[in-house]
Amino acid sequence: MEVTIQGLSKVIKKHQILFNLNLSISGIYGLIGPNGAGKTTLMKILAGLTNFNVGSVYLGDKLISTSSYVKRTSQIGYLPQDFMIYPGLKMYEVLEHIAMLQGNRSGFSYKEEIFKVVEQVNLSDHLYKEMRELSGGMRRRVGIAQLLLRKPAILLFDEPTAGLDIEERIRFRNLLKRLGKYHTVIISSHLVEDIEFLCTKIGIIRNGKVLFEGKPDELKKKALHSIYEMDVSLQELDDIIATKEVIQIQEESSKIVVRILSDKPIGKPANPRLIDGYLALLKEVGNE
Repeated sequence: MEVTIQGLSKVIKKHQILFNLNLSISGIYGLIGPNGAGKTTLMKILAGLTNFNVGSVYLGDKLISTSSYVKRTSQIGYLPQDFMIYPGLKMYEVLEHIAMLQGNRSGFSYKEEIFKVVEQVNLSDHLYKEMRELSGGMRRRVGIAQLLLRKPAILLFDEPTAGLDIEERIRFRNLLKRLGKYHTVIISSHLVEDIEFLCTKIGIIRNGKVLFEGKPDELKKKALHSIYEMDVSLQELDDIIATKEVIQIQEESSKIVVRILSDKPIGKPANPRLIDGYLALLKEVGNE
């Protein structure tokens, strides 16, 4: 299901946070930008947790929010950066409580549904552990499980891998990829690597304004003819870092490969990646 944002602006205490945003969200959508860009504010607006000043939000062809009316809908599920609820209760008890709060739908089996969503997030072996015993990544997966109990069409994730170790980040990304087969998934992050192999569409905002919206390959093209690689020695590395815009350093056997963002040819041309396009875009906008 598509989410359409038209002319949306938000002011907090006379300070404008979002400026006339127009976005068309579908598939697995990556909302990226620096810290303070306005991403979390936008996610809360979509979740119906805060209002805005001008604009409208559509779910499919249905108007769900305007500046004078913000609707919370079961069609949209929102997971904040950290999910911790009832630390002394077991995971099953937490999910059972949440299911009961959502109301007893006709033919609804709490136990069957809980087992199903816990299996989806790969936590079946931890079902009877207390919430405080779970790692940060596990708690976030419990957060996803409680969202899935509502069967939403849209899932919103705000900085979903922040603070997770490498193994848990990989596990979480794989889960988001699977969820994208059945839901529209919106991932807000300041880390491009969080969405590089996940998203079918990307929106970039900075200082509350949309800089880009399009497919990953379109963003990569922003860095076409601007990415180069050089093989350097350890002794040369410090000088390269001091004089060039180095975006990646990788050690390979007896040499060090350095990726550089440059307007002028240096070393050998390299195929741009998503992070390259993102950095090229920010550099381009910064020079305007």
